[in-house]
Amino acid sequence: PVPDCVDTAFFYPAREEEKADVARLKASVGIPAEQKVVAYLGLLAHYQGTDLLIRSATQVAARRDDVHFLIMGFPAVDHYRQLAQDLGVSGSVTFTGKVPYQQARAFLALGDVAVAPKLSATEGCGKILNYMAMGLPVVAFDTPVSREYLGAQGIYARPGDADSLAQALLAALEGNHSFQAAQLRQTAAECYSWDQAAGAILQAYGVVCHRPACVL
Repeated sequence: PVPDCVDTAFFYPAREEEKADVARLKASVGIPAEQKVVAYLGLLAHYQGTDLLIRSATQVAARRDDVHFLIMGFPAVDHYRQLAQDLGVSGSVTFTGKVPYQQARAFLALGDVAVAPKLSATEGCGKILNYMAMGLPVVAFDTPVSREYLGAQGIYARPGDADSLAQALLAALEGNHSFQAAQLRQTAAECYSWDQAAGAILQAYGVVCHRPACVL
C-alpha cells in the first residue's frame, strides 16, 4: 500500500530569515502581528468539520483575545463567513477562499497551531501531512486516520464535539509543543514523503515488469 504523502521539500517549517515575509503576509490578510493563529487549509464542508471549527472558535475567543482563526479553502465561503458573523466571531476569523498550491506553504507558515476537524473515521486526511511537514502542532478529532498519521504527537478532541475541540485548541495554544512538532516533521520526512511513495511504486513496478511473460 502507498499512503497519502507530502512533498517535504516544499512544505517545511518557516525559517528565521523568512520572518519579515511572514509578518507582511500576516498583515496583508488583516491579522494583527501579536495574534496567535489557528490555521486550517482544506475544503470547507460539514463532513470536514468546518461548522464545528467555527463553533469552537466562539469558545476560544471567549477565553482568549489574542487568537485568530485563519480558515483557508473553498467552497461555501460566504455560508461559513455568515455563520461566523451569526456566532459573533467574525472579527476573530479570516476566510481566504481558495489558496493556490504554490502559496500553501507561505500561508501555513502563518499558523502557530494547525487544525484538522474532519469527521470521517475512514477517509484519508492529507492536510494533516502538510501540517506535519510544516512542523506545526496539530489538533484533530480522535479518529483512526488521525491516530495513524499523528500517533502520540497529536492533540486530540472527541469526534464531533465542538466543546472538546475548543479545549484541545486552547491546550495547543497554551502549551509548548515544539518537541512534538519537530517529531511530526521527522515522521513526515521518514514515513510520508514523496520519495518514500516513489520508492514503493518503483519497487512494485519492478516486481511486476520482471515477471516471466505469460503463455496464453
